[in-house]
Amino acid sequence: MTIGTVARMTDISVKTIRYYEEAGFLPSLERTESGYRRFTANDVRRLRLIRRAKILGVSLREIKRLVSLAFTDSCQTFEQRLAELVDQQLQEIDRTMAELGRQKDALREMQEALGAEGAYKETCRADQCECCRFIDD
Repeated sequence: MTIGTVARMTDISVKTIRYYEEAGFLPSLERTESGYRRFTANDVRRLRLIRRAKILGVSLREIKRLVSLAFTDSCQTFEQRLAELVDQQLQEIDRTMAELGRQKDALREMQEALGAEGAYKETCRADQCECCRFIDD
């Protein structure tokens, strides 16, 4: 298969596929006499795995390791590592959501305080006014 065909099949740009090849995510690709890359069905599977792992937020370093496991080790080893990565990503999402919840609460408090009548003077400047409490509090 040509790189254009593979790009369409995997929904990965030609440029990105070339990057993955150069970065070692794909084994050395066979080339035609005119220098065009020849992709196999397993190359397509590798690229699909890379794309799915990226969607999950897995780092490129981990993706490279995962791809290597998937195509050189047992399914059990691959699936165990994948399960660990999924657990890690879920924990990270939970941490991020908790942090965003705290940030949202702080923004709502500030929004309410900013909307309070008489909270500021129309003629003051923040560097000369004690009522600009968001600088000092």
